[in-house]
Amino acid sequence: MEMSIDSKTENKLFDRVEVSFSVQFEKSTPSRKEIREELAKHTGASSDLIVIGRLGTQFGKRKANGQASLYKNKEALLKSSSHLLQRDGHVEKKKRVKVKKATAAAKPS
Repeated sequence: MEMSIDSKTENKLFDRVEVSFSVQFEKSTPSRKEIREELAKHTGASSDLIVIGRLGTQFGKRKANGQASLYKNKEALLKSSSHLLQRDGHVEKKKRVKVKKATAAAKPS
């Protein structure tokens, strides 16, 4: 897998660096975990503090383009969108609990 960093932008408000990247691969599209590890090698950031926002491929091509956010610390990471954190495996998905609706009491006839 070959990776190139297309652009880097520092976002001080969210305490992160936003990165656009391209990945060329031989077989199947690499997993998000593999891409996070490769980004960590290229940028020097910890893979635990990287969130991939977008990853797209084109049919028939062995190339993917994406965007990722590299956070400075864990507190800044947890301010990111919850669905992105769940998708990248940083937090577990919350289980929903179904609540049964109360049935109306039968009217006396």
